[in-house]
Amino acid sequence: MITDLQRLPDWRLYLDAVVHERLNRPFCWGIQDCALWAADCVLAITGQDLAPDLRGHRTARQALQTLRLRGGLFGIASAVLGPAVSVHRAQEGDVLLIGIGKRTALGVQLHGALAVGPGMHGLCAVPNRDALCAWKVG
Repeated sequence: MITDLQRLPDWRLYLDAVVHERLNRPFCWGIQDCALWAADCVLAITGQDLAPDLRGHRTARQALQTLRLRGGLFGIASAVLGPAVSVHRAQEGDVLLIGIGKRTALGVQLHGALAVGPGMHGLCAVPNRDALCAWKVG
């Protein structure tokens, strides 16, 4: 876990740039999946890459193997961001674990009560009420 994670002074500009760049980029394992989306947003906000070891997978099978070995998305996020907190404590830029049917995905809270993450045709937003927990970023 990174204990000295701090937000950059102009973190909102960097986060907005990542959102703008990825707005219409479709889901792709190892490039635009939920774990790397969250990691890239944390990188934009803090300047620290917390997921260099997650950047090697290219298939669903490889991603699922990594998830099994690391305790799922909850385990991966907790290992680098620390203990999860209530969704009600989440602020813009914090990472959220979102329930989507029987699956979960990582998203990042943006403007208000929306979590944004990669979808099949680009970024999509879901209400925070669909989130199970959150992790503070800096």
